[in-house]
Amino acid sequence: MTYADENRYPPSAPRYGQNPWPESYGHDAPRYDAYGWQAPWEAPYAHETHQDEADLAALRSAYRLLRRTSTLTALGSFVVYAVLSCYAPALMGSKVTGELSLGMALGVLQLVVTFAAVFWYGRSAQRSVDPLARAVRERAVTAGRNAGPAR
Repeated sequence: MTYADENRYPPSAPRYGQNPWPESYGHDAPRYDAYGWQAPWEAPYAHETHQDEADLAALRSAYRLLRRTSTLTALGSFVVYAVLSCYAPALMGSKVTGELSLGMALGVLQLVVTFAAVFWYGRSAQRSVDPLARAVRERAVTAGRNAGPAR
């Protein structure tokens, strides 16, 4: 009778300082596919690595700037509205025209600012982030085609 865990140890005992497992866990040896080719993402060419890292760094920084700007715009206007509501209720309750108070007008303005921030985010993403992402994607696709046999 055999058990499921019978073959989990190597057939011979390892010597002192040797790895007891037949394959590594991926961080200290390159991986190979079924045909003996080294995987392209494990060992890319040095100049491609630096170019890819530079492109990805530019993409991350453009996306980060876009996120921060739009988030701080929408959140900043809401914080101003909330602070004025808490600490200046007389000002927020003052009438602008007829029955429209300053608080109601700023509340409607809050919606306008939020929609403007979303619109600006989409427009800026099309201008600055999308071309960088497209370039990184195209470079990755062409590198994948030239890398070797498909899996």
